Amino acid sequence: MSAIANFRLIHVAKLTNLVEAAEIKIQRGFLTKKVIDTFDDVVLHDTQNLIKFKWSGYIFADLLIFLQERKNIDLLEGEYNSVSDKLYEKRQQSVFILTYEHKLKYASQLSPQNFPIHELINFNKDFSESDDPELASVQLEGIAALKESLDSITSSDFAVLLFII
Repeated sequence: MSAIANFRLIHVAKLTNLVEAAEIKIQRGFLTKKVIDTFDDVVLHDTQNLIKFKWSGYIFADLLIFLQERKNIDLLEGEYNSVSDKLYEKRQQSVFILTYEHKLKYASQLSPQNFPIHELINFNKDFSESDDPELASVQLEGIAALKESLDSITSSDFAVLLFII
């Protein structure tokens, strides 16, 4: 099974709406029950689609660890981690929130040319016991997608949501 990686731009003031919509509500009536789930509608209304990543979103699991551990590019920690945690708790899907601070610190480093493919292959071999050069190539495309998404953040009023669905 594959996962989809979806990059979406959001105004940070809308993060509260997203967390509220993440909870599935049950409306009960006399002998009836109605499920109310507005999450997808809120995502579509309150965010802008940025990048259509054509490969499996699962590659970001190892890639984000590689960037953190081997390159000191920490996209896993940020000011909206509590929002990510709430979204995971309510929806059981990983959502990474990339911020303007991440952009300022790391965007210039996230050029695929800065990452020799052998480094990714060696990391994958150590981390997940896969030495597939195709995986490393896809991870380079993931690095380019991360950079492109960070470049779309124009101020601290915006963030990028990376959904792994």
